[in-house]
Amino acid sequence: MTATLLVRHTVDSYDDWKHVFDGHEANRRQHGATGHRVLHDGNQVTVLIDFPDRVSAEGFASDSALPKVMSEGGVTGAPDIAYLESSEQLNY
Repeated sequence: MTATLLVRHTVDSYDDWKHVFDGHEANRRQHGATGHRVLHDGNQVTVLIDFPDRVSAEGFASDSALPKVMSEGGVTGAPDIAYLESSEQLNY
C-alpha cells in the first residue's frame, strides 16, 4: 500500500524554500519517492510526498541530511509531519 508523507511548515521565503526543495529531489528519490505536490499560502507550505510504503516515507523523514536542508530553505520552527496511507483517489 502506498504512503504519503505530509509536511507542513512556515518558511521565511517561499521562493527561496522552493529552490532548496527542488535541489533535494535526488535525496527524495533515493528513499523511494514517486512524486510530490507542493501547496502554499504565502509562506505556509504543505508538501505531500508519495512513497511506495510507510517504511520508505519514515526513512526519508529521518534522513540525517534533512534538518540541514530545512534550515537552508528557511524553515522556521518544527514541521508538522504525518504519515498517510492511500485509501481512495478520484479524479474528475
